[in-house]
Amino acid sequence: MIDLKKLIKNKEEYLEGFKNKNMFLNAEVDEVINLYNLYLKKINNEQKLRENLNILSEKIKTNPQDEKIKTEAKTISNDAKELKNEINLLKKQIKDIASYFPNIPSEEVVIGKDEKHNKVLYTKLDCLKDVPFAKPHWEIIEKNKLVLLNEGANISGKRQIIYNGKAALVVKALEKFMIDEAINNGFKFIIPPVLVNKEALYNTSQLPKFEEDLFKVNNDQYLIPTAEVPLTNLVANKILNIEELPLKYVAFTDCFRKEAGAAGKDTRGLIRLHQFRKVELVIIGLNKNEEKDFTTILENSKNILEKLKLPYRVLELCTGDISFGSKKTWDLEVWMAGIKKYKEISSISNMGDFQARRMQARCVDEDNNKSLVSTHNGSGLAIDRTFAAIIENYLQEDGSVNVPDVLKPYLSFDKF
Repeated sequence: MIDLKKLIKNKEEYLEGFKNKNMFLNAEVDEVINLYNLYLKKINNEQKLRENLNILSEKIKTNPQDEKIKTEAKTISNDAKELKNEINLLKKQIKDIASYFPNIPSEEVVIGKDEKHNKVLYTKLDCLKDVPFAKPHWEIIEKNKLVLLNEGANISGKRQIIYNGKAALVVKALEKFMIDEAINNGFKFIIPPVLVNKEALYNTSQLPKFEEDLFKVNNDQYLIPTAEVPLTNLVANKILNIEELPLKYVAFTDCFRKEAGAAGKDTRGLIRLHQFRKVELVIIGLNKNEEKDFTTILENSKNILEKLKLPYRVLELCTGDISFGSKKTWDLEVWMAGIKKYKEISSISNMGDFQARRMQARCVDEDNNKSLVSTHNGSGLAIDRTFAAIIENYLQEDGSVNVPDVLKPYLSFDKF
């Protein structure tokens, strides 16, 4: 949630920020400003009524028999209650509209309409291998029965898979390796629920805008699209001490997305699944340390790719491609030798105080001043896509796949 006071004071700046995210909200912003001004006016009127009511209450104490004063006090009390209801309705109307206002991009983010305007910051290719017999990962997994695609679809529907035998063990090894890396970098391991309520999804800005992409279990619960949701909500409605920060969390979960906006895109193989596995990193920190916390997640995810010896590149996302709640996002894209393309494997975002304002997550400094915290998240890494990258980049001529050296301590075999 954006700061409405700042929006009113800097309307044109916010409209420009929204436009840079391809959201044209002039009418909605004007409506919110008008409602907010009316809201302030009614609050002022209610306060005056309460003051008058207090004066009359004192008069009643000294003149308990004066029916005229009692009648006047009752009328003012009813007026105040009615005004309070109007204020609450206005508050809800403002919140409902403003919930669709995105976080505005940081000044340093490249202005652009879509992914075509993203900027490649650097490429790590020193571990790039020549794989003359490379194949798309879906051909490898189907031929060797590493993943049971048909059985997954028969049991659960399209884009549902079953890891089979040694492939399942490699996936578990990746999970353990990534968690160990994060723990070694100071993250606390958490096992969160995969069912969350509406409030948790609102707090992390998935609701109301992205409801069509979520799997709804009932009226109050949804399957998580990412562990960012439960991890970030660990500080919802809390006032933290400055000494506690930063809080650094890591979790491995299954994640669930309908991928409603990605029809026909990456439907083969393991790139875009409805149920997928991911190690997620979240940092809750001070606003002044935003860059440091952002970099901490970035470095953790980069190091995993380097230890797996997978070629990758780092992209700075333009304003039109960063997520709704993000003010700055960098993507890590891994090289897929079989399809000869880069694919996103981690997206690291600085959300600023956008989520914190929604969930009222604050901290108290040395001077006893309260301020909103800053939240950051990123994959460390997407497991299914990492597995796909390994089998494309580590494929051998005989059709087997070598196990990356860093995974060998977690497994009893060197190839599969």
